[in-house]
Amino acid sequence: MKKTKGFAAALVAVVALILTACSPTGSTSSGSTASTFTIGGASGFPQLNPAIAGTAFELTLYSLMWDGLVKIDQSGKLQPDLASSWSSSADLKTWKFELVSGKKFSNGKALTATDVVSSFDYYKKPTTTTQFKNNLAPITSVVATTPSEVTFTLSSANSLFPSTIEPIKILDIAAMKSIDKSPVVTGPYKVKSFTANNSLILERNPEYTGKKQGTNEIDFETASDSSAAVTSLQSGDLDADWSVPLSQAKSIKANSNLQLVSPRVIGQYVSWEVDTTSAPFNNVKARQALAFAIDRKAILDNAYYGQGSVSDTNNPIANNSTYFGGKLTDYSYNLATAKKLFAEAGVKTGSKLTWYGTSNAYPEWNTSAQILQASLKQIGINLVIKNVDLASWPALFYPAGKSFPATIIPNFQSYQPVPSDLFQFVRTGRCECNWNNSTFEADYASALATPAGEEQNSIWAKMQELVNQQVPIYVPVQFATITAASRNVSGLWVDGTGTPHLEAATVKQ
Repeated sequence: MKKTKGFAAALVAVVALILTACSPTGSTSSGSTASTFTIGGASGFPQLNPAIAGTAFELTLYSLMWDGLVKIDQSGKLQPDLASSWSSSADLKTWKFELVSGKKFSNGKALTATDVVSSFDYYKKPTTTTQFKNNLAPITSVVATTPSEVTFTLSSANSLFPSTIEPIKILDIAAMKSIDKSPVVTGPYKVKSFTANNSLILERNPEYTGKKQGTNEIDFETASDSSAAVTSLQSGDLDADWSVPLSQAKSIKANSNLQLVSPRVIGQYVSWEVDTTSAPFNNVKARQALAFAIDRKAILDNAYYGQGSVSDTNNPIANNSTYFGGKLTDYSYNLATAKKLFAEAGVKTGSKLTWYGTSNAYPEWNTSAQILQASLKQIGINLVIKNVDLASWPALFYPAGKSFPATIIPNFQSYQPVPSDLFQFVRTGRCECNWNNSTFEADYASALATPAGEEQNSIWAKMQELVNQQVPIYVPVQFATITAASRNVSGLWVDGTGTPHLEAATVKQ
């Protein structure tokens, strides 16, 4: 075991969901393999229930401790996990999944179709606060048709249903009382010791029947601050560091002993939120005005250190994506247009807006706020920057349905970089922006009922046009959370959500 670093905890409340493809790291050293892999993070783990995960770093545990029916590999392709095969009816409303044989939980209990049913029932319960309500919403019933077969019935056709339920992990519902201390798992690792918001040590799960990879133990350490974590990485106390400050990317890249591990395709975007049901942002012209007042290039260069790309069309889908399209308004920085639209929306000179950010995490948010503040000042609008402790930050706006008039909330989203996932955040009932658009929902359902190809892409383009014109959220830039590692590390890869995968990670001593 490596020595404890004594890092303090810092809660991160960020929505993050579905996995995608990234490249594994290389190894440049020789020698024996260490028995423990140690990784630092900008936040600790407040709890261990995958259904109610609310922090970005919690997603790292998914591939280590939990299995779903399917998974996505490094190339972005859907692969079998607990299900060996699946098929659908002609109308795409009934899906059958055949389970692999011989799968067990870490307590020795055999996994059956009944466990899959009870897990989905648990996720769907109104009392379960999960980020995946929209993924589960189309399911009208899930039944165990045989001990090894699960049948899902959907309310509408969904050609992408298997990928939609990829983040849903199968639990031993009878063992939920212990899930925050020693959860019963199906993955390659189980909990050895856990202190909430401080440290977590995983050890190999002896009941795991899959391929044995990685190290014997994985030690998660929580950084007191991001600079301390980078220092620990440089000194060799950490083998990897998640959520490295963007400002340090250049120096890490120049260090011959370190490497940056990047996703093959980025599915992360900045998502500033306003309450679209409260003044002044219940007026679409006010929302469009703010879009024109955002100096995206300055924010990318100064807040994100150039690590990403601007989104002039205010689009969750990146400009270089094959899905990007539609007749889209260019919201390039234009204060004259912003001032005109604000006036038409009744936002007068001297009006006040509030930026509600965090005081102890995500410095890029405060830099972004200062850039926006300076821009708005030029057109007579005062932006008051209010930063609070990260632990109390979500209470103002989360979950969706709360009112926060004249307030801008910085946030970011992490998804598989395909429209079906990237659009999840702005769907009805999901976004704290409270944008519930029936046309958008109808188009989303139509896209899912259409096979992949030109016709489906035209529907995604229509949806981009709607988001572009209605401006339910603000997307200044696309970016990727940075994971850095020692050059001695191999087998570590990062998916499009910025989540590191450690199931095959090793480090040469």
